[in-house]
Amino acid sequence: MADELANRITNELKDRLPDITNKNVLAIVNDVEHPTFYTKLLSNTEQLIVFTESSNIYKQLDEKSENFQKTPILNCAKFNNAELQNNLFDVILLIKSFNRLSVDEKQKMLKNLLKTLKVNGQVFVYESEWSKDNENHLNNPVDLIHYFNSAIITENEKYGFEFISSRPLRSYVESKQESFHICYIFKKITKQDDHATLQDFLDQQQYSTRGVLSYERIFGSGFVSTGGPDTTKEFVESFNLKSDQHVLDVGCGIGGGDFYMAKTYGCSVIGVDLSTNMVSIAYERLMSMSANKLKVSFEIGDVLHHEFKANSFDVVYSRDTILHIADKMSLFSRLYGWLKPGGQLFISDYACAPKNEWSKEFEDYVSQRRYVLLTVPEYGKLLESVGFKNVNAQDATDKFVECLKMELTRIESIKDDFIREFSSDDYDHLIEGWHKKLERCAKGDQRWGIFRARK
Repeated sequence: MADELANRITNELKDRLPDITNKNVLAIVNDVEHPTFYTKLLSNTEQLIVFTESSNIYKQLDEKSENFQKTPILNCAKFNNAELQNNLFDVILLIKSFNRLSVDEKQKMLKNLLKTLKVNGQVFVYESEWSKDNENHLNNPVDLIHYFNSAIITENEKYGFEFISSRPLRSYVESKQESFHICYIFKKITKQDDHATLQDFLDQQQYSTRGVLSYERIFGSGFVSTGGPDTTKEFVESFNLKSDQHVLDVGCGIGGGDFYMAKTYGCSVIGVDLSTNMVSIAYERLMSMSANKLKVSFEIGDVLHHEFKANSFDVVYSRDTILHIADKMSLFSRLYGWLKPGGQLFISDYACAPKNEWSKEFEDYVSQRRYVLLTVPEYGKLLESVGFKNVNAQDATDKFVECLKMELTRIESIKDDFIREFSSDDYDHLIEGWHKKLERCAKGDQRWGIFRARK
């Protein structure tokens, strides 16, 4: 059983790693029980330089050096003390070697990595310890992303890291219900605009941490989508989920729907979201539920660049998220490929009137939010065009309005508590926002669609 799990982990890590074939690779490896495990992953590099602070890891890797395509250069030393050529490596691997460092050592390592990594080169990071008892350890996996995003060096130009993805090793989730064996990928880039991506826009504006937590108070605990727990229970019940099934939640938010499905049905759920603020909160909630042994994990990244194996999921679920995605056809094609034959697709999403009927106010609203909206029929036809069958595209604006009114009643009933926790300005902003949604629906500009389909 242990060998089977080890093989699964090896294969999964191989899938997660950037391409290292015939590349110059730096590996910094510490705190691993079976370092030779990595020889299977790194055997075909052009050049491999390894740093470890463990004499035991050094010895084990040295004994296996004949398994490499070219003999690696092994160093039993601290990477931060090394003098390496600038722009030398195509790929750098940090295996349990970042979280263990002090704050100053982390910052020094990041600058050294930026110096020795080629532009567009990638850093792969694997960490599994997030202990609050260790003063060096980061408490939340999102903190590691913030460290990398903040690192800058200036030579002829300014360089930094671009975050690509954060993904757990599913082998641990499925076999041990351990959700925090996490792999990250970053890329070295020339820094020209610190706030150029959709992720930056979401995290710094619409989905700031404070904003997300205030939304949660109006939608209901654990939720940031229309109807909160009530619509979630209603919609999920129709899936007839079983404990051996797998669900992909696209735009998982803070994870309330994923926790509900895993707790209620025992199924395995992967939540994906582009917002680090959203997933940071989801991580905190999941950590507090560790005793429940849920098969839930969260991934951060752009679902248009994520890869899952074909025919992986019984259900693909998405709540009020796809309005942020312009290339819906590419997305729907990917979702179709990831679903098992006969698998179910469920989407709720903002929709709209035909564009030639939009009011100026609605045009400005959509532009400010960077939404990409379709009419309900257009949405349904697009799903059909990529191969989905039994497409049911329902204009559920009446239900949306009903939910908005219930949410207004909820937030008005806790006005004093909300203002104590946030502020009167935050309260007024939410109330105004919900009334404007009702006005847009009454004018016919804004619609809400529910879409069901099968592969």
